[in-house]
Amino acid sequence: SLKMAGQLVQLCGGKLRLESQQSDCQSYPLVVSISFPIAEQTTVLVIDDNADALRLFEYYLVGTRYRFVGAQEAQRGLELAEELAPPIIVLDVMMPGQDGWSLLEQLREHPTTRQSAVVICTILAQDQLAWALGAAAFIRKPVHREQFLAVLDRLLALPPKEC
Repeated sequence: SLKMAGQLVQLCGGKLRLESQQSDCQSYPLVVSISFPIAEQTTVLVIDDNADALRLFEYYLVGTRYRFVGAQEAQRGLELAEELAPPIIVLDVMMPGQDGWSLLEQLREHPTTRQSAVVICTILAQDQLAWALGAAAFIRKPVHREQFLAVLDRLLALPPKEC
């Protein structure tokens, strides 16, 4: 019966693992764990001119329910946002050419991206400005993985904004 369960789990792309736990004098029951790959991932678009920051965010999202898409230039980020309509956009403020504040304004005005939750992520202490301009969340750099994922989870749990 465990062999058949293992075959069924494997057909679904999962893994079944059996472990017998023992201590010095006692034997504990068999522990069965089943894991399945994530069926659907939520796209998170990260727009940041710093390549190292993009790699860090990509690393933070590995093995989570989030799919990383990155852009190093504001214009490319806007194009990807319009094309993908991601539920969450993480946006740096200090970028060459076009800053994050003006990009946030464009994202709020565009019909495809106005529903996206925008997270301002910057070293600057400007959370009040971020919220006043329509950001859904603010994270101050340096960012830690647990903090980042907690913000994404909270935003994903919120109902969509009315226009």
